[in-house]
Amino acid sequence: MKHILKKLLSGLCLISVSMPAFGNELVDSLYLELEHASTPEDSIVVMGNLFDVLPRFNATQMGWKLYEVAERTQKDIIALEMIRSLANRSVRNDSILCDLYDRALKYPESPERTETLIFINLHRNVYHAYYASEKERDKLLRESLEKVTTNYPEDLGEQITLLHYICMMLGQSSVGDLLSSYLDQLGKLIEKLPENAFSIRNAFNVFAATSYIQNGEPQKAVKTDLELLEDIKGLEKYYAERGRKYRNYNGSKYVIYNRLLSSFAILPDVDVDKYYGLAMKYKDLDGAAMSNYKSSRTPDIYYALYKKDYAKALDLLKNHIDAYESVDKKRILTKYMIECAEKVNDKETLLKASRDYNQMLEEYLAERSVEKYRELQVIYDLQEIKNHNAELAKEKRQTEEKWQRIFIIISSIALFILIISVIFLFILYRKNRELAQNRAAANKALTTESENLRRSRSELMRARDQAQKANTLKTYFIKNMSHEVTVPLQAINEYCKLLVDCSDTTNKKYLEHFANLVYLNSELLTTIVNDVLRLSEIESSSMPIHRHVVHLNSICQTAIDSMRHHLKPGVEIKFTPQTPDVDIFTDPQRIQQILLNLLTNAAKFTDKGVITLDYKLDDNQTDVIFSVSDTGIGIKPENKEKIFERFVKLNGDTQGAGLGLTTSRLIARLLGGDVTLDTTYTNGARFNLRLPKK
Repeated sequence: MKHILKKLLSGLCLISVSMPAFGNELVDSLYLELEHASTPEDSIVVMGNLFDVLPRFNATQMGWKLYEVAERTQKDIIALEMIRSLANRSVRNDSILCDLYDRALKYPESPERTETLIFINLHRNVYHAYYASEKERDKLLRESLEKVTTNYPEDLGEQITLLHYICMMLGQSSVGDLLSSYLDQLGKLIEKLPENAFSIRNAFNVFAATSYIQNGEPQKAVKTDLELLEDIKGLEKYYAERGRKYRNYNGSKYVIYNRLLSSFAILPDVDVDKYYGLAMKYKDLDGAAMSNYKSSRTPDIYYALYKKDYAKALDLLKNHIDAYESVDKKRILTKYMIECAEKVNDKETLLKASRDYNQMLEEYLAERSVEKYRELQVIYDLQEIKNHNAELAKEKRQTEEKWQRIFIIISSIALFILIISVIFLFILYRKNRELAQNRAAANKALTTESENLRRSRSELMRARDQAQKANTLKTYFIKNMSHEVTVPLQAINEYCKLLVDCSDTTNKKYLEHFANLVYLNSELLTTIVNDVLRLSEIESSSMPIHRHVVHLNSICQTAIDSMRHHLKPGVEIKFTPQTPDVDIFTDPQRIQQILLNLLTNAAKFTDKGVITLDYKLDDNQTDVIFSVSDTGIGIKPENKEKIFERFVKLNGDTQGAGLGLTTSRLIARLLGGDVTLDTTYTNGARFNLRLPKK
């Protein structure tokens, strides 16, 4: 298969333009015509004709000049056409291909620009397939197959480039069903391109026709070559309309008809005669074709075999078989030589050809075994990718189902809370409506007695007092609700304990378990009510602060003891002050509230390890810094302020209303300090409470 890519790199990736031996007089006359060209349009036509008749090196230089003129005069279609022609001549130089790709990108969106970008990408695929190492090709092939399976692009150009890349990589290592399958897929994509996208179809069809022949699929090869001939007709018409009268494809036609003749066994009689006649015609019209014909005589060999003129075919084969560089073609022709030798009873030739064919066949079978192994390896890798993607899809589906269940649960809870909130808001609305009615009555009275300014002012002050009273009533309502909820919860807890104590031994352990569940949930509800109560007190500025000198060790030890029964199994709590006992002037009850909130928060998110409470004096000996550290799941630095917002819970599965950290910070600030997250601590989470000593 490697010789196929070698041919592509030699210039067969596009239908090649025949270069007949034009005389110096024609070249000189075109240069003279170029000197006298009066408009850019005339210059472009003459330069295009020079590009078609000059030798390859000089023609390439002329192509760059033609591109510059077309770009300068904003002839975008011609400029893009020359970029494609220059890319076709630079398939061995990836840096030039990259430069041409960047130049094409600068043009406005158009079908010609899209065709040019795809065309250059196809040439880069050929370059990478030929020059990459075997290890690199295997890696790139696997990545491309994975992309086809998991991240298939939506853009048609990207799809064509990707499948062409896979075909190139497969073509370097094997021929077989896998390559044929991807070639068929690529062909269907290219059919979606506009009819005048000749360059891309040609690049595909030349490679596909050669690959199908090599793969033993002559029907597909014939179909592809006939499409190539139709494209040549389109190209000839295209360039004739633009004054490019010296551009011809006689050499390419000879190659195509020669390849068609290689499938003589499946062709109708009339087609074989037709293709042979056309091959003979075009070899006389092209110097390179004539040179190829003289050295190989391939059309005559195929035609003699078709006519069953075995003596002539054998004579041609014996004289020209050594001219073929392709091992695959030489093997096929050697097989034909054996057939002809048998027919004419040339035993000496038969013996020699049989020996050569056996040796070629052994090498071919060995190569095919390696290719088949590599193809099976690619198929295995592809199946592995598909299985992996199936597992990922399954995991994704399971995750989505899990989150759907969680969403339903959360939505149900939220709906319940919403209903309660609506009821509460309705009550407030009723009260506010009553207040509004009172205010309307007051306003009416003020309007009636507007002549008395002092009385109006008095009524306004009374209305203000009523609003303040309503706010105070709200605070009293929250306090009363807290008391009304707390007392029943305490009674529930006491009665649960009483039921356990009064039960017999048989059911006692089950009752203890249920009583503990009731107790824990009652305690959770009590905590939520207390958080709401404290928040309300802080907002209404009614929270009492009683400062006096306190010993920190006793406060910290009390907080530690209060938290021990909240710890999960395997979690240890420690009190390790970094300084001796310190006395500060503050409210001990409020410090207890803050420390208990921080320790409770640590206990929620620590499944194993240690929770540590300590304190120290700052460098100025003016502030005390408490720290509560844990070995739990930790908190991301970007959430260091978010966690102090009301009702914020980073983990929706944890208990609580999301008010603990909020109230802790507000109380700390009432005491002249603050609560912050230590983002330098990475073994879990650490909160710092800073309070002034005095």
